[in-house]
Amino acid sequence: MRNRSSLALASRRAPRLRACPTLAGGLLAAGVSLVAAEARAGGFELPDNGVRAVGRGGANAVGVSDLTAVHYNPAMLARQAKTFSLMYNHNLVFHSESFQRAPLGDSWGPDLGGRTFEKVEDDETLFPLGGFFAVGSDFGLSNPDTGNLMFALSVFGPSAYGKQSWPAYGPQSWMLTETDLLLVYYSLSAAWQSPKGDFGFGATLQWVDMPNMVYELAIDADPKTAVPSDCGTLAPVANEGTCGNTPTHVLGRLTLEDRFAYTAVVGGFWRFHPNVEFAVSGRVIPVEIESKGGVKLDKPELSPEGVKVQLPLTLPMTARGGVRYFDETFDVELDVFWEGWSVIDRYDVAMQGEINAVPVHDLSIEKQWQDTVSIRAGGEYRVLPTVLDVRAGAFVENGAAPDAYSHIDFPSFDRLGLGAGLTWHAMDTLDVSAGYMHVFQESRTISEADGKQFQQRPAHPCPEECTDPATGAPIPGVVANAGTFESSFDIVSLGVDFRL
Repeated sequence: MRNRSSLALASRRAPRLRACPTLAGGLLAAGVSLVAAEARAGGFELPDNGVRAVGRGGANAVGVSDLTAVHYNPAMLARQAKTFSLMYNHNLVFHSESFQRAPLGDSWGPDLGGRTFEKVEDDETLFPLGGFFAVGSDFGLSNPDTGNLMFALSVFGPSAYGKQSWPAYGPQSWMLTETDLLLVYYSLSAAWQSPKGDFGFGATLQWVDMPNMVYELAIDADPKTAVPSDCGTLAPVANEGTCGNTPTHVLGRLTLEDRFAYTAVVGGFWRFHPNVEFAVSGRVIPVEIESKGGVKLDKPELSPEGVKVQLPLTLPMTARGGVRYFDETFDVELDVFWEGWSVIDRYDVAMQGEINAVPVHDLSIEKQWQDTVSIRAGGEYRVLPTVLDVRAGAFVENGAAPDAYSHIDFPSFDRLGLGAGLTWHAMDTLDVSAGYMHVFQESRTISEADGKQFQQRPAHPCPEECTDPATGAPIPGVVANAGTFESSFDIVSLGVDFRL
């Protein structure tokens, strides 16, 4: 029974858990090892991919001027029609996140009431693998009579971080102890622009590869009530029993993969005034990931060998639109970016097999995520024509996770970001760029009365067997997310562009 409970919990929590053809293909293959970017599955990305976008505060739907157009708006590729283009951008994401668990209330009794906890932090503070590699060519097909054509191959990961490491049985461990996720987008893009350059459209087809997803947390694996009634039925501290009982807690580690999913991004633009243009784009096909794998526990005698787990995960449709004013020396842009995360109200985990002759069962967990909307404003100025451009921007974004469902694995809370950057035109064919963004994120303090993330007890389910020590009312388990969440991010981005 303990094996069964451990497997069930780990599975349930896992979702919280990216010039000539021969030359282009060779360069793309060489770049794959550099840009296989880790990212937390779930889509809570940080604005944004690419050095110019970082400097513009993510306002890049209309003014995108490099091969990151395959991501932002593939229609803008046609403006970059060249015999050969090569781009490499790299984001370094510095992540600071801490959790201070709330003191236990007096209702936990004289031994536990008032118990305080030290603040804990994620030890993985740097995500270094945020690469974006692309090559493109018009293959000589652009001309003044039929307009510009442009094609591109690219490989990149989301602008995010995917590796976390928290204390194994720390005060946060009912939520999470470790994640290690990998998501890569392999993309093929094409775009066309009218002969006058006043409108155009494009599309990107993407193969989405998730070669690895690891998720680990602590659970209570007790298959029955082992605590005397005068002590209650819940042990609120990981790896500690009550009334002298031996703790029944383990770390459940789920490992999954899905090597093939797909999606598409489409976009268009319209220059309705010599100095003003409008653009829209979006991911029009949700990414349906069907990850499969198994489970390991930190207690070898409980290791659930041979059990199969399948976890569906959806990355939703998105839409972005913007308007830009420009002239020969500067431009300014205002964008709105929407992500449909309300499509996810729960995760359903399908399991198959037995542990010690005990069948495992399908699980479901409520999330109640909400859509996110980001307002982004930015632009750039040519300080020295043909030599130096500078840029700046900012964004605001609401969080995807409601307060009651706050969690350290997806701290998608209300955000404010400020960015700046520059490009040095080293020569007619080579640009070198740098950018920096700081992302401020709201702090949240959640009480035990409001928290909706609970300690997992799948072998001894609640609420039938568990009661609130203060009220005696049934509850799903110990509240896991009562406490204060603090986090922020810094993004340092570097890039080179080469064109012929």
